[in-house]
Amino acid sequence: MAKPTPLQVRNSLAAVLMLAGFIWNVVTGGPWWLGTIFAVGTLLSCASIYLNRPGANS
Repeated sequence: MAKPTPLQVRNSLAAVLMLAGFIWNVVTGGPWWLGTIFAVGTLLSCASIYLNRPGANS
């Protein structure tokens, strides 16, 4: 397994934090639009992790 790049590590941290924010928003009954922002941010971070994997450009 290849070592993750610094960008992947940063995106992993962002995805975990946004997922925690999404869960917190759902549990506390926050506004729907804030949950949507957290969910989209999580999905974009996960997509960036995948697209920036080593060897993706070859």
